[in-house]
Amino acid sequence: MQRRQRQIQPTDLKARAIGAVVRELRERAGHSQERLSGECGFDRTYISRVERGIINPTVSRLWKIADALDTPLSQIAKRMELWIVGQERAAKKPSRG
Repeated sequence: MQRRQRQIQPTDLKARAIGAVVRELRERAGHSQERLSGECGFDRTYISRVERGIINPTVSRLWKIADALDTPLSQIAKRMELWIVGQERAAKKPSRG
């Protein structure tokens, strides 16, 4: 029996931001990863890897994703910036113990 490899956990906030925003918009649109990937002409695993922050899509691929989600690319970029700011603020907050 083959042992399952450990999942890659990205540490780059920008890569994580892209994935978080794509996942949020996809879920709001009611799309599965399979449906979104089909509308974009990508493999389902590509969308999965984008959402997990493992790969960064090119601008042209991100534009296809935005079009499939009926969202302007500029809105995706703005949401990514806001997501990063929120993560940075959360990291700076002292934990209550």
